[in-house]
Amino acid sequence: MEKINRTIDKIVDMVTIYLFLMLFGTVLLQVFCRYILNAPLIWSEELSRYIFIWISFLGWVLATRNRTHIKVNIILDSLPTKIKFITSIFIQFLIIIFSTSLIFLGFRMTKISINSPTITLFFTFAYIYAVVPISAALIVFYSIRELIENFKKFKNIN
Repeated sequence: MEKINRTIDKIVDMVTIYLFLMLFGTVLLQVFCRYILNAPLIWSEELSRYIFIWISFLGWVLATRNRTHIKVNIILDSLPTKIKFITSIFIQFLIIIFSTSLIFLGFRMTKISINSPTITLFFTFAYIYAVVPISAALIVFYSIRELIENFKKFKNIN
């Protein structure tokens, strides 16, 4: 199981890095073509926007994996240890329920847009909307992983 975790972590990291480099390269190329060559690219702004959408959703995944989402811990930290763990488990269940609904809704959105072409690029909007079910599935994966860790911690407390 640990090997699967590391493999998924590595894939998410590599895709995020690759997309960031693509975004940086596309914007840099657009600036070069517009201001140096005086011939702006038609497709670069649209591609940059779609890459940014993917990076934003993958950032959500990374924040979930690393437990770095912005949250208010003052109430949770003031609770007794057992109640704190029960609350953490409940929160993970809510995240899983929300993300599972996003998987199904995102899949429907992707399926609906499979024949809708982008304005200047060679692919359909389905490739852009596909980030919703993919990232939500990864959130479910990481939430289940944290849930298992919480259950182990809760077991050791009892």
